Amino acid sequence: MLRLIKSKYVIILITLINFSLFAENFNFSTPLDISSAAAFTPQITTDSSGRYVFAIWDNAPNIQTARSSDFSQTWSLTNNFGPGTNPQIVTDNSGKFVFAIWDDGPNIQTARSSDFGQTWTTLTPALGTGSQPQITTDSSGQFVFAIWRDGGGIIQRARSADFGENWTTIVPDFGSGDNPQITTDSSGEFVFAIWDSGPNIQTARSADFGETWTKKVPDFGSGEIPQIVTDSSGQFVFVIWFDGGIIQTARSADFGENWSSLTALGTGDVPQIATDSSGKFVFAIWEDAGDIQIAKSDDFGQTWTVLAPALGTGDTTQIVTDISGRYVFAIWVDGSDVQTARSDDFGQTWTVLAPALGTGDRPQIATNSTGRYVFPIWVDTNIFTSQGLRTFFPLTTFSISRN
Repeated sequence: MLRLIKSKYVIILITLINFSLFAENFNFSTPLDISSAAAFTPQITTDSSGRYVFAIWDNAPNIQTARSSDFSQTWSLTNNFGPGTNPQIVTDNSGKFVFAIWDDGPNIQTARSSDFGQTWTTLTPALGTGSQPQITTDSSGQFVFAIWRDGGGIIQRARSADFGENWTTIVPDFGSGDNPQITTDSSGEFVFAIWDSGPNIQTARSADFGETWTKKVPDFGSGEIPQIVTDSSGQFVFVIWFDGGIIQTARSADFGENWSSLTALGTGDVPQIATDSSGKFVFAIWEDAGDIQIAKSDDFGQTWTVLAPALGTGDTTQIVTDISGRYVFAIWVDGSDVQTARSDDFGQTWTVLAPALGTGDRPQIATNSTGRYVFPIWVDTNIFTSQGLRTFFPLTTFSISRN
């Protein structure tokens, strides 16, 4: 019995040493020019480990992709898809399957890679005419969903159930609208869409892998440029938009069937939203009269706290979190500088990272599942990226006192 007690004390002591003698450090690497040419509208995504990172941008006039297989330390250009604008890119948890979407003027084009972004196949025929395409996938890459606004101003969507090889346009369409967004849970069973239907915010859900859809009735009311996210199960769904200068948000706790009343977070415009894999921690960011505002919820979106003071000045905000919600990262433009901030305590306190990443515009940000690796991307004539890395270092000064 005495030996067992001693063993327990040894385990506790080792645990305390591990936690107390090491501290975290976080830094961004020197920015890399990955386009070597003028470009626009970059997007970035990563697998769950952070090893495979994929980027896409408008190379004026062509759509270009690039990949890294070493946690963003080195990059290679992979495929030029030809003329297009508004590119988007997503990947599954492993990085094996990667999907791209863009509009080439009249049509919505898609492409897929099944070898970690090394080679690509542009799919034919095009999904249809239109613009404003968005794309999402489940954790395996089997189910892929696209949404866009067609040439007649109608919100269209399509699905693939075979890793992006074949696509089916879903009927009926959603009717007239603008600024569509789409998201899915980790299995692809629950899929959620949102758009502004002029002038109101409308959402819809599918509970059968995108085959059939149900619109929310009534809609959310007036607003524009909405965003939507869900947890890994699809149970908790969160939406955000701005309405006449007011940031509005709502939640569903039953897979998008029913929705809460609206919560106003404050004044501002063009908000973004992110959640962890459980839906417990939810984070919002927006610009309010030149200030970067952050709000957080730690009760599945039921109540919100707007953090003070603001992160700083600027606009063009983005926010992302790891699967636990502990590590949260924000990016924005302050004047001509691309700024970042991080929280390592579930969004309660924030540190603006210095120095800025550099001059630029149109920033985006992605992180791996643990928040150890962080990948920003931005435009500064060319396309630049960097590797954010959380490391651990030993504390060299400590003392043990004996009574």
